[in-house]
Amino acid sequence: MKDLQGKVALITGGATGIGKALALELAKEPMKIVLASTSNERLEAAAEEIRKAGAIDVLTVICDVSSRDSVVNMHKEVTKIYGGVDLLVCNAGVTTGGPYLEHRPEDWDWVYDVVLQGTINCIQLFYPDLVKQESGHIVLVGSQAGIAPNWVSLHGPYTSAKNAVMTLGAALRPEAEEYGIGVSNIIVAGTLTEIMKAERSRPGRYGDALVLSKSVPKREARRIPASDVAEMIVDGVKKNKGWVATHPELKSVTKAYFDEILAAYDS
Repeated sequence: MKDLQGKVALITGGATGIGKALALELAKEPMKIVLASTSNERLEAAAEEIRKAGAIDVLTVICDVSSRDSVVNMHKEVTKIYGGVDLLVCNAGVTTGGPYLEHRPEDWDWVYDVVLQGTINCIQLFYPDLVKQESGHIVLVGSQAGIAPNWVSLHGPYTSAKNAVMTLGAALRPEAEEYGIGVSNIIVAGTLTEIMKAERSRPGRYGDALVLSKSVPKREARRIPASDVAEMIVDGVKKNKGWVATHPELKSVTKAYFDEILAAYDS
């Protein structure tokens, strides 16, 4: 999608962090922006910024991507107003922190339902529309933790769910290309976002927040503004890149992980 002007972008998790930064970047094209989030207050605050940034139109939608019914309702609303979308950005994400031993079933369910099942829900609803129009682009926001899962410990559900999201994107890309649709996986590393506040959006059906027996040490890493990631994503969409990595210096980490796997084929 080299020309984004006037087209419709839907961004899940669009009220804060990378989602909001991407919406601000896409507003410059300018595009029509659909922001989806679970918080009306954060949505409206973000929408005001994005309108001022030049977006043609901004639609806010309350949507819990972990609920298929909620995504179905979002699809109906967006289709009714805009007729569909051109750019689908599956960005909504949550995480927990702590040892595998201390995670309860409801912690795994929550992270997997938002990060992985939420992505699946959006693709199942919007991908067929893109196929019919034979154009468009899908962005899946992944993680360095998922591409080299032994690099980051103490985020088991998030790490494994993000790995699944990126393999989903890699598998979808060849099929989508047959219909003129691009798919980009974004390998995000240290970024200044509010993901560590994710528990504030945890639905009651997943129980109380995870409380650990001891604090989890923070990993030292170079952290970049969400706006930098947004610029990389837009460039990736326009150039139809299959992969976009936000931290080039972590190439060695990824290589070491895959070299270990490749070595198994020689033993």
